[in-house]
Amino acid sequence: MPSEIRALGSTSSNDLGVKTNQSRKIKALAEFKNGDSRPASEMTDNIYISKSNPIGDAWRDLAEGVARVTLWSNLGFQEIKQTYRGSLLGTAWIVLSFLIFGAGLIWFFGALTSRDAAWFGAYLLIGLWVFQYVSTTIVGGCTVFITAEGWLRSQRLPLSVFVYKLIFRNVFNLAMTGAALLVALAILQRPLTLGALWAIPGLIVIVYTSVWVILLLGLITARLRDLQHVVTTVMRFAFFATPVIWVASDLGSRALIADYNPFTHFIAVVRDPMLDGQVAAIHWMVVLCITAIGTMTTFFLFARFRRSLIFWL
Repeated sequence: MPSEIRALGSTSSNDLGVKTNQSRKIKALAEFKNGDSRPASEMTDNIYISKSNPIGDAWRDLAEGVARVTLWSNLGFQEIKQTYRGSLLGTAWIVLSFLIFGAGLIWFFGALTSRDAAWFGAYLLIGLWVFQYVSTTIVGGCTVFITAEGWLRSQRLPLSVFVYKLIFRNVFNLAMTGAALLVALAILQRPLTLGALWAIPGLIVIVYTSVWVILLLGLITARLRDLQHVVTTVMRFAFFATPVIWVASDLGSRALIADYNPFTHFIAVVRDPMLDGQVAAIHWMVVLCITAIGTMTTFFLFARFRRSLIFWL
């Protein structure tokens, strides 16, 4: 009888030990999902010291991504080639689609305004040039990590690599359509002046803004997939709510929609210098405020949820 009791006690102890080990493994997995990179063997039930620094890891991710310029530039080129593979004109379609669409808008909406035809044509084309970059960046940012799921599950790469890849592709398209824009402005007899150089800082800020916009939308959409469709729908409406095909000063009191539209100010810091050689200070104030707030918010979220992203894909 005593031996049976001892055997029973030993069995119960073994079962209890197995359950304890299982609970520790479950806790370790939960901690890892929440951003703790320590091995499970280093975890205790009560107090532990985390060796992970989310802010430092986030900075390192962004910096390592920049250093891998060869990787994300080649990936961007491959994506562009894949898009136009088998096409007779290839990447020339980037320019042609921009010019054809722009010419159609000028022909239709130019008849609805009393503005000078050459001025309105330049106004519309520059606005369309900037808005297309902003729109493709926002819509593409929603799926930047979702489309890279295979890479992220099989390779240990900085998340920012895929952000820079998307920006590279969009900047390539921006440069191609920008060259076509300069030719169109020459045809419209709207040559650029020295004041147009002020458009360069505007373009730099817009490209920089692309980084945090793509990071922010990529993180949120990986968790909430419906956001992708919401953003796509909103951007379709935003094209008509932004002064691209219409002039805000021609609408009177209804021009308030332009004043409260952030896209208006991002377009203005590029278009106004190219048209008039100067830009109102209010546009730069709004752009810089949005950029500063967006940068800080996105970096905080990126540092907090960077390790959780792989579990959302």
